[in-house]
Amino acid sequence: MTMSESVKISASLDEIWPFVADPVGQATWNDKIVEVDRTSDLPVTLGEHFKITYRMSGKDRKSNVEVIACSPPCEVHFRHQYEWKSRRSFVEERYTLQQVGDQVKVTQQIDMAASGIPWIFRVLIWLISRFGKSVDQSSMGKLKEVVENSVGQQ
Repeated sequence: MTMSESVKISASLDEIWPFVADPVGQATWNDKIVEVDRTSDLPVTLGEHFKITYRMSGKDRKSNVEVIACSPPCEVHFRHQYEWKSRRSFVEERYTLQQVGDQVKVTQQIDMAASGIPWIFRVLIWLISRFGKSVDQSSMGKLKEVVENSVGQQ
């Protein structure tokens, strides 16, 4: 199961790239990130490994992350590895950036096929994300806001 969300941002590819390709930059718009354990503060590179702690449902979850594709400033693909019920599980997260007129379309795809979550719950998560009504602004909406505010201040 793959969940996907896109947003169009009024900024250049180079202005948006650090916000999606640097985990510390991601923490400025992704409220679930509580800690990034990484030796560099630059955008990621292919094959790089680091750790991220996410807070989901009130619990902190540590993830070992590997950059499995990286084509600046157009695509970055992360593989998150974590323990789920004493099994090694994976979630893949991909960001693609595409110039569309004077804006950039940023698409986030999250593939939960190897997440270890039972298929019935994955279907439920997909249904809620697809048809549910959001109470808060989505993370991609926050990305748009953070980037456009950052570009506007320059």
